[in-house]
Amino acid sequence: MVDVAALGRLVAEYEALSPSSSPEAGQRLRDVCYTIGIYTGEADAVRAVARARLLLSRQGAADVGGTAAGAPATDTRAALLAELGELAARERLRPAPLPTLNDVVQLTRVTVPDCVGAAVSTWHDDGSVETFAAAPSYLLALERAQRGSEAGPLPRLRRQGEGQVVVRLAPGRTGRFADRARRCGVRAVAGAHLRTHPHGCTVFSAYLRTPDEPGTPALGLVEVLALQASAALDRYALSRAVADLLDRRHATGLAIGLTAERFEVTPHTALGLLVGAAQRLGTDLDTVARHLADGDRARSGPGERSGP
Repeated sequence: MVDVAALGRLVAEYEALSPSSSPEAGQRLRDVCYTIGIYTGEADAVRAVARARLLLSRQGAADVGGTAAGAPATDTRAALLAELGELAARERLRPAPLPTLNDVVQLTRVTVPDCVGAAVSTWHDDGSVETFAAAPSYLLALERAQRGSEAGPLPRLRRQGEGQVVVRLAPGRTGRFADRARRCGVRAVAGAHLRTHPHGCTVFSAYLRTPDEPGTPALGLVEVLALQASAALDRYALSRAVADLLDRRHATGLAIGLTAERFEVTPHTALGLLVGAAQRLGTDLDTVARHLADGDRARSGPGERSGP
């Protein structure tokens, strides 16, 4: 263990003796450098002093004897401020956060001409509609009204599989979706296919109040915003996958700990026991770990240990 106070005094003495050229000061300086070398494990005097200053700055040595580590502390503070300044400059240059689905639908509402609102939904083969984002909120009801209707873009894009469609709602058209659309001031829907799932497809819809065919600029904006919505969906799926992985690791670690504690085995042996149990039961390790953890919580009361 390094005596920080003694090392601080030696470094302070080294700083005081360095400018002197007298023989006595030179001999004492050699003795100080030798002692600092013993403390730091460095044979070279320059490296020994540099190592001593680093140790003092890391351990926050106090000023012993009036001048002990004042210079290293000042140097450390300056280096820290410089590092913080560089990080702050990098932070200012960082791009803005990537848009979420809600950001995209809000942006659609204010940038696409004659746009009432936008939504991102999945049309399932069983006829149900799952909406991930919609603005304004009343479009949630309008999205769900497409179930069983051929007027909305979701069924048509499900059959088409890709690209864009524009659905104009004629004044005389009847049906739940058409009636609700008229009440919301919607006269046309521009939809863009985002992706196809095993049991459905996801669609980006921009609801328009214009009775005419949307022009090329509006449809171009819808296409670009649909690409942003697709990227936001990918980021959402990635974050969910990472969260699921962390949950699985937590459950497996808990099961290993329970098994090791109950049967008095090592964690490595406990993992082998869990794998063997999964193989015997014809299931996977995640299922065994989850059931073991859930069962232990269900059977154990406060301050009570359940049997194996």
